[in-house]
Amino acid sequence: MENIKECLDGFALPASDGMRKYLGITEPVGQVGLTCVLYFRGGHLPEVQAKACECIREYVQILGKEARCCLTPAGRIVMAGEQGLPLMDVKQVSKRQEKDSITASYLVSSNATREEFKRQPPKCMLRIGLYLKKRNVLYSRKRARPDMPSDIPLDRQVSYIFASFAPSLFLVDEPPIPFADLVLKWCQRLRPVNGTAGWGVTRACDILYAESIRAFIAPDLLRFPGLEMPDTLFPDTFTEHIATINWLTMLNEELAARIGGPERLRSLGEDFPIAEYPGGYVIQAGPRPELGDRNKGDIPRFYARVHELLRPLYPPLECMTYLTGAVLPPDAGPDFDPRVFGFAPEDQIYLHDFFREWMQRFD
Repeated sequence: MENIKECLDGFALPASDGMRKYLGITEPVGQVGLTCVLYFRGGHLPEVQAKACECIREYVQILGKEARCCLTPAGRIVMAGEQGLPLMDVKQVSKRQEKDSITASYLVSSNATREEFKRQPPKCMLRIGLYLKKRNVLYSRKRARPDMPSDIPLDRQVSYIFASFAPSLFLVDEPPIPFADLVLKWCQRLRPVNGTAGWGVTRACDILYAESIRAFIAPDLLRFPGLEMPDTLFPDTFTEHIATINWLTMLNEELAARIGGPERLRSLGEDFPIAEYPGGYVIQAGPRPELGDRNKGDIPRFYARVHELLRPLYPPLECMTYLTGAVLPPDAGPDFDPRVFGFAPEDQIYLHDFFREWMQRFD
């Protein structure tokens, strides 16, 4: 049984030769597992905060002894003791609001040490960010664009929850946990504007380090069409748009109406079950999550149908920097120095070409 778990949970994305040579990075850059990300409104409201804390408690209960460390709302790394981990609750969130903080955040992971926490992608991680007051958004001021929201009222700003799971939790453990049922339960609690669940990448818990290596994971998003790298750094992008699609794709009624409403969703056919939560829908693309592999000509055909239907909901091509802010040039070899790319005009051309190819990954 342990060998089966190890096979299921051991899919890590290795550091490239260039990263090892120039940056001294030897740890994997990402861990592949089952992930769920939901963007939801009302993070400033006590009733929504309480429901988000319910998701945290349920997640830690599922992980059991694998929940080994956390990052508290006060910013402290705490390792699990005999009594487990301290969990975020509404009182802690309220204290953050009293201090006029913009966010209340919390993280729990399966990392066994503080050193692992910084640079080792965990097999299981939950990260949550509740936005407590109105904030400046990404596409405002000098970055303002007519096709992106530049001033979002507090009641429409989105908070987020990201959770990753070792696949064995759903495929081996007894009794197995139905992944789709868990995602639907969280949707019923948080009523997301949009979100996804399926195969995804978990990066290191240290957000600055994790962002610094995003570009090195980007090529895997092209090779494996069903693989997602969820973004929680700039959730404002997803108040009016979706980030991507996955095995499960969540849309609220407002977004669904923009592509024809529930009737249009159901026109996908019987291979695409539609579940409902208050104010929204969960689209299931086929019977099980798929990764695909373009190197082998394996394209998830169910995902392709959903991707094409929801194409009008993606942000403009130039605003897809949530995928990556830079990509390696096509002729980069093992001696390429990754410290010097990303800022020249030609690097931006590579970046836009990458976004265009990513949108065509199911073709």
